[in-house]
Amino acid sequence: MSNNPPHRPPRVFTEQEIKECFELGPSLTKQQLADYFGCAFNTLQKAMTRQPELAEAYRKGKALAIAQMAGSLQSKGMDGDVNAAKFWLSHQAGWTETKRTELTGRDGDPIEVDMQWTIEVVE
Repeated sequence: MSNNPPHRPPRVFTEQEIKECFELGPSLTKQQLADYFGCAFNTLQKAMTRQPELAEAYRKGKALAIAQMAGSLQSKGMDGDVNAAKFWLSHQAGWTETKRTELTGRDGDPIEVDMQWTIEVVE
């Protein structure tokens, strides 16, 4: 007689659940998605391996949302939103913004440094 627990059949996601995965994927992590479906993270991972359409729905849902968000950000930048333009250019075109501070004396002259040293000999 075996002491092993009975084998559970693998979790199979329905077409409706795959559709929900596509819709929720952009907003949820895989752990949150597993919680939503009432299964363990490992169960979801294994199901994504057995059912490639489940993994594809998750990836495509995320990719579509990213593309929509990037398009919206780009559109705002093109319409004159300077912050959106800076953000988009920094992430898509590698632009960086550097700040430089220069100090000058009166009327732009060099800063005059008047230093006096005092040496005290202690015996």
